[in-house]
Amino acid sequence: MSRAKWFVMALVAIMLLGPALVACQPEVVVQTKLVEVEKEVEKEVEKIVKETVVVTEKEVVEIAVTPEPEKELEGTIVISLSGNDTQTWENVAMAYEALHPKVDVRVELKPGEGYQEWIRAQFAAGTPEASFMGANVVADLLNAGKFLDLAPYFDKTSPYTDQPWRDDMEEWAVDAMTDPIEGKAYVLNLETVQVLWFYNKRIFEEVGITEVPSQPTWDEFIGWCQKIKDAGYIPFAIEGNYDSFWSMRIGWMVRTYSDQYTRHEQPITRCQPDDWCWREGIDDKWEYDPTDPFNDDPDKVTFNGVRQYKALWEGDIDVNGPGWRDMYENLAELFGPMTQPGWIGTTDALPLFLTQRAAIWLDGAWFFTTFEKNIQSLAEGTYGAGAEDATPVPGAERAEVFEIGSFNFPSMTGELVDAPARTIEVNIGFWGIPKKDQAQNDLEVDFLMFMTSPQGFGIYLRNKLDQNNLNGGINGPPVVKNVSLPQVYADRFANIKFIGNQQKAGPGNWRCRGVADYQPQVRTWVDLNQQFFSGQLEIQEFLDACQANIMDSFEEMLTEHLRWAEGLAALDTPEKQPEKIE
Repeated sequence: MSRAKWFVMALVAIMLLGPALVACQPEVVVQTKLVEVEKEVEKEVEKIVKETVVVTEKEVVEIAVTPEPEKELEGTIVISLSGNDTQTWENVAMAYEALHPKVDVRVELKPGEGYQEWIRAQFAAGTPEASFMGANVVADLLNAGKFLDLAPYFDKTSPYTDQPWRDDMEEWAVDAMTDPIEGKAYVLNLETVQVLWFYNKRIFEEVGITEVPSQPTWDEFIGWCQKIKDAGYIPFAIEGNYDSFWSMRIGWMVRTYSDQYTRHEQPITRCQPDDWCWREGIDDKWEYDPTDPFNDDPDKVTFNGVRQYKALWEGDIDVNGPGWRDMYENLAELFGPMTQPGWIGTTDALPLFLTQRAAIWLDGAWFFTTFEKNIQSLAEGTYGAGAEDATPVPGAERAEVFEIGSFNFPSMTGELVDAPARTIEVNIGFWGIPKKDQAQNDLEVDFLMFMTSPQGFGIYLRNKLDQNNLNGGINGPPVVKNVSLPQVYADRFANIKFIGNQQKAGPGNWRCRGVADYQPQVRTWVDLNQQFFSGQLEIQEFLDACQANIMDSFEEMLTEHLRWAEGLAALDTPEKQPEKIE
């Protein structure tokens, strides 16, 4: 067959196949006409001849099957996160509703005080109406599978970026949200955070503290506090209520410092070669190295929770030994002697720092974006939830912006300390979706996809960083791609020195406030701490009571909180993954 005839036949074939190739185009009708094609063709006899190809007239009808338009989203989304920044969420809600007119987005933010109890009440009453909750405060409900697994959605295409949803966020952040063993992701974290110590530069200079290293020793820190106290200032302001002990500032400190004293337990609690959680190519290459703050990252080693609980139950590890005693003796140098009078039970200590009566404040890096706003709200008399119920603050009318500096956790030292202090360095947000029917959960995930697009997160950032939004502020640099921070905040975050994250699955903080955030144990632990720091309990009496608090309800913790079907019997076979109570 000549090349000319082959070309014409191929053309006809393409015209006949057209409907399959362009099914998404509008319906068209194509007419072919009778044609004669004269083509010069080279023949082997090396002379030029003319060949005429005749194509019979044929009508080709291209039938386009126009796909049905995507079903318009409709329903209700309820934002029930903790906080009072209604400006930000109302603007995000309006932007989403503009794209989806049949969706009603309700902003119903909740106060931090009593938030955990509120979540539990919603689940107790049935399926919560709330679309988004701060799921980190109810770890037992996460363990019980009450929240939607987001992992299957990560590979779905976001309609707002036309790429897999996971590609809208930093890869390391998606990995951090995903359980390395089970591959599930129950919360969405869109910002990073680091816990830092902030100080008033003027007060430090006034008392003669001219050099502030990025990470002082504990003894240096206590020495600073004594100078500040001698000058008539409160060295360190901190709340002493339940939330501070459990999930906030005192909780951060106890977790951080217990991590310093328990790193040597990692070889005991890691996964062993025959364990269900053992990962070839990872766990077989790991070697214990306390000098490396990233040595126990989840991409380097896997810890077996069963082995941790077994070691605690059998007495190989504890909370009343020499290390814990040393740690609490150090903490007792701070809590009480260097804090404001009557600090136990207080719910708000920040105004002491903002009005320059206290020199040091412990907070997340978000303080870089909220400091000036807090000063402004004090000066305007609107500090608190709002002007109508603002908290009276002595000296607030004189509040003015001053220069602040920061340093990392002071590091305890001594023979019992395994490694320098780390801090909390994680991506944060903890937005969880309560499980509902598929259509409703899909709608709620769509909203999160909008939130992780440059459009949605751009609206979020602009409102969070709006200087007139006194309830705004962000935790730290975002993990959403293709968004940028104003230069002033980018510079502040850039100066942070990262020292490693202590908040991991390893042996440190999982048992420092009771075990695994089991609330009955946590509440007793808080009571015991308040008694110890107020001088009602001696150090060893206090530590023994903490140990008894764990052991007395250990089995209940396994079955009611971790939901292990076998209870204590699961400790006999730590190589097996415990079966969960459904």
